[in-house]
Amino acid sequence: MRSYLKLRYQQFIKKNNLKSSKRRDLIFDFVTRTKGHFTADEIYQETLKIDPGIGIATVYRTIRLLVNCGILLEQTFGEKKGYFEVNDINSKHHDHLICTACGKIIEFRCDIIEDDKQRIAELHQFKINSHKLEIYGICSECQLK
Repeated sequence: MRSYLKLRYQQFIKKNNLKSSKRRDLIFDFVTRTKGHFTADEIYQETLKIDPGIGIATVYRTIRLLVNCGILLEQTFGEKKGYFEVNDINSKHHDHLICTACGKIIEFRCDIIEDDKQRIAELHQFKINSHKLEIYGICSECQLK
């Protein structure tokens, strides 16, 4: 597990006078080991296998806490439901290809886009705080169907 995430989590709990919780810790441990994007319902279904007594409200509250303390990033990809991914400070910025047929999300990194983004900002005397690029289309598997 990434120790800096655990430390950030523990500091957030302490700073906000929250009580330690085995279920909250279970969700934290599970999401920080999860690769890629996931929904709250997917986390709920997986944590139910470990703790059948866990409630969906606990999962939602814990995910919101993890977003608030910067451990998880939330994106909607044009849908009403949120997708989450671990905010890994060691990973480089990436963008997304989203299949409109099956919902598959493909992460990609492109140095040309990163360089052009900076060049365009400088051209317009614009200081970038952040950016996201979402490209919608049909994945290779769905094209074959």
